[in-house]
Amino acid sequence: MVRNAVFAGIVGLAASAASADIASFGFTDLDGSFDLGSMQFTAMATAGGESSTAGDVTRFAEGGGNSAEFDSGFFGGGSLANVEVIIDVSNVVGPMADGNGTFTITDADGDTITGYVSGTWFAGANGFVFMNGSTSSVLFNSTGDGSFEGPSSGAFDITGLVEEYFGALSILLRTPQGVGFFNASFTEVSTQVDGLIVPTPASIALAGCGLALTTIRRRR
Repeated sequence: MVRNAVFAGIVGLAASAASADIASFGFTDLDGSFDLGSMQFTAMATAGGESSTAGDVTRFAEGGGNSAEFDSGFFGGGSLANVEVIIDVSNVVGPMADGNGTFTITDADGDTITGYVSGTWFAGANGFVFMNGSTSSVLFNSTGDGSFEGPSSGAFDITGLVEEYFGALSILLRTPQGVGFFNASFTEVSTQVDGLIVPTPASIALAGCGLALTTIRRRR
């Protein structure tokens, strides 16, 4: 009976924790560039010209369900808000390549979300290029006031988000005409970035173990 109760508790809590996603983010019209010499791709917030970055960071319902809004034109509008994705490209073979780097999202007064990215680039049809990657060591850094505030509207508290999280990140762009799959430098390419932040597997396992020990003590 004890073993059955322990097992059921671990499975139930692990499933609950796994579904308790932390946050999501998405940005359109980032300024995408690639330097052939350094084999580095960057996607940065921009305003003016042919594109103007917009997006949001959303805390899921378990944490209040609020969104920090980054409306078109936010960059350079007097706040510290910014988005930076930096990916080193390597092992370009046919329509695939490796990608490893970092991302940083900065709110209106300097709080940041940072993490590492590791994944694979793919060459699609008609010049489309996309990357699917996993993120690790994702941190909510209270370097401003501990509230992640959109430069346009909305905010959510990050003081309780003190663990390292992980998740996934995707990048989509279309290379300029005449440019192949990372075979030449390019600049000012409209780029879309989306991501999901979730609890680490370790935190889920520890939560399950904690419930297991509690169940054993109560059964005794």
